Amino acid sequence: MRNIAAFVLLSIACASWARAADAVIVQAKGQVYRQAKGSGRFVRVKGGEDLSYGDHVRSAAGSVAQIVLSDRGAVLVRGDSSFTLSGDADHTSLNFRFGEFLIGLRKALLTTQSFEVRTPAAVAAVRGTLFWGKSDETKTTTYAGFGHTIAVTAQGKTVLVHAGEKTTVAFGQAPAQAAKHDIPVSYFDNFKLGGSLQNLGALVDLPKP
Repeated sequence: MRNIAAFVLLSIACASWARAADAVIVQAKGQVYRQAKGSGRFVRVKGGEDLSYGDHVRSAAGSVAQIVLSDRGAVLVRGDSSFTLSGDADHTSLNFRFGEFLIGLRKALLTTQSFEVRTPAAVAAVRGTLFWGKSDETKTTTYAGFGHTIAVTAQGKTVLVHAGEKTTVAFGQAPAQAAKHDIPVSYFDNFKLGGSLQNLGALVDLPKP
C-alpha cells in the first residue's frame, strides 16, 4: 500500500510539473493573440492563458498584454507588437519583430543563465534589471535603462546602457553611444492594466539628480 501511495503522489507531482507553464499572459486588453508553436493560426486571448517556449504573441494598435515569466519577472507589451518566446528557463530569448515593451527581471540571473531581447537591429542582454525598448517600422531599436546595466550589441559592437541612459540602433548599424534619456517613470502608465504593472515599478533604480 505504501508503494502504491508513493506512486500516486509521484504521478500527481509529475503531472503538475508537466502542466507548469513557461509563462502566463496574466492580463490582456484589446486585440492580443497567441500562436502556439507548430500551429498555423492565431487565437485571441483575454488573460490567464499559458505560454510555452516557441509560442508567438501578437497585439494590435491600442492593445496591452502583461506576461509573467514564472517567478523571474514580467514582460509588458503595448501597441503593434509581435514577438516569440524562445529558448528555455535558463536561456530565454524574446525575439521581437517589432513593438514596444517594458521588461523587468526581479532577481539577478546565475552565471549559467542568460536573458536576451532580440530585434531586427540589435540584441540586448541583461542579468537582472528593468528596461524599456521599442523597435519601430524602420527596424530602428531604442533601449532605455531604469535599473541595472543592459549590454546592447549590433554589428559586432557592444554598448553598455546604465540606469537613466539609452541607446538607439539603426538597422544594419552599430549602437549609438549611450546618452541620458528623458523618459519619465510616469510613462509606465501606458503599460498598466487595472492599475497593475506586475510589480515592475518596484524595480526602478534611477540615479538621483
